[in-house]
Amino acid sequence: MADTRPYLSKIEKGASKMINKSIIAVMAIIAVAGLVFAASGGTGGDDPIKDSENPEQQNNENAEIKNETSGGNKVISTNKAQEIAQKYIEEPEAKAGTPKLSNVNGKAVYIVPVILNGEQVGEIEIDSETGENLGGAGGAP
Repeated sequence: MADTRPYLSKIEKGASKMINKSIIAVMAIIAVAGLVFAASGGTGGDDPIKDSENPEQQNNENAEIKNETSGGNKVISTNKAQEIAQKYIEEPEAKAGTPKLSNVNGKAVYIVPVILNGEQVGEIEIDSETGENLGGAGGAP
């Protein structure tokens, strides 16, 4: 292939080839990062609806926390925590989402999202051992 830039010196031609290779390398890295992001589901886990609708993953996470934090104490089920939380929701169309077992101040607590019209509008904290409503945040408008 004939060089179409005879006016460039050998150094300039070498630098030009190096820049082209660098651009190709950067594009390849970006493509790989995009593939990794797409393969991971493309979310950072900040979607309360998606998170509350994946009980299998939640149950696995809950089992891990239960083993780490319960210290042999009896822990109520996620279904029971959801049932308890639903009793405290005053908005007729709002529903208790899938509880997630979390460690709050060294204590195993179910965080139960409150869902209204497909969006999380609040949450209720349920003691994982006693089933007591510990309060929460937000609420239906």
